[in-house]
Amino acid sequence: MLFSVAVAISLWTYVVYIENPMLDAPIVFDKVPVEFTGEEYLRDYNLIVSDVNVRELSVSFNGRVRDASIISGMTVRAVVDLTDILSYTSPTGTHALSYDLIYDATGASSSVTVEDISALVVEVTVERLVTDTFPIKPLFQGSIAEGYMAGDLTLSRDSVEIAGTEAAIARVSTVSVTLNREELSRTTTDTGTITLFDENGAEIDMEEAGLSFVSSDGTALITQKVLMVKDIALVIDIRDSVTANDSNISIGIDPPTIKLAGDPEDLEPLNIINLGTVDLKSFYLSYDETFQIRIPNNTQNLSGVSTANVTIKIADSSISIRRLSASNISFRNANSADVVTVITESLDIVLRGNEASLEEVTAENIRIVADLSECPKGTTTAPARIYVDGFEDVEAVGSYNVTVTIS
Repeated sequence: MLFSVAVAISLWTYVVYIENPMLDAPIVFDKVPVEFTGEEYLRDYNLIVSDVNVRELSVSFNGRVRDASIISGMTVRAVVDLTDILSYTSPTGTHALSYDLIYDATGASSSVTVEDISALVVEVTVERLVTDTFPIKPLFQGSIAEGYMAGDLTLSRDSVEIAGTEAAIARVSTVSVTLNREELSRTTTDTGTITLFDENGAEIDMEEAGLSFVSSDGTALITQKVLMVKDIALVIDIRDSVTANDSNISIGIDPPTIKLAGDPEDLEPLNIINLGTVDLKSFYLSYDETFQIRIPNNTQNLSGVSTANVTIKIADSSISIRRLSASNISFRNANSADVVTVITESLDIVLRGNEASLEEVTAENIRIVADLSECPKGTTTAPARIYVDGFEDVEAVGSYNVTVTIS
């Protein structure tokens, strides 16, 4: 029996030490990442890790030759539990923390061991977590298509709250979201990344600086409003008369057009702006009046002018005017129960028409008819219409009133 035991020990010794010796050199893992757990718990206490002295470790393993493939295929991690810091009397400052070296050598012999490691502890610096709110500035980089202009550039949020160490927060000078587009011809909205910059305009790497957004995914909707730009003609309506119409008048409008900007759907169908209406019987031979330019809602007047001057001239040299006094005054639209007394005895009438016909008109050809339909009782003025009987190419121009008493 003793002989058998001795033989077994000899065979085991041979297999282990002769047939499966130790590795000639350890297997080295150069870039083992140092991972941290419990950061969220630190934040609950307004604490944050601001610096770490070791981000990667070099770890070497030894073992038997037959374990080499298992060791080489292992995934090695170093995990630091930050919650241990919360038990310290003063959690802020620099602390040397141990870590758990995690690897799976299943299937290898028990001889797999850690031969060497580059650092036995990891030093972490913990500071108070502070937050600050920064306004977000929208930026547009690109171009607007010809015939359009950039309108308002807006964001879905005005500001963002950022958390980090006091020193890291102090680095932040401006916060912006940028929209990059070329040849825009319509209003465009996109999701943009919120980016931080220092006082020199250099972008801040948030992860490297230990900064994070509070209650934000780090994005914001940015909208570039695009407006159509268009020249719109100014026009005037005219009310023809017997002696003046489109065929014998000239119309001037200064300025003839104005430049507007607005939403394409509003501005595209717009080609003219009507200033108003001119009754050609309201003036003698020429007209000169200033009109307000009323632009449509939701448009901008890029020209900057708010009025236009309208001039109208009768271009027919045969048309002239003549003044004539007439006393044939009557009225209409009076209530049957009213007593009407006409106070006005005569009116000076201005006639316009062909010169030859004007010479033939007499006071007997003129009738003055006052309209009492909207006149109150008492002494009042009533608008009057002038008739020139017997002449189709002569008319009274201007406005006239007759004074009456209604009782």
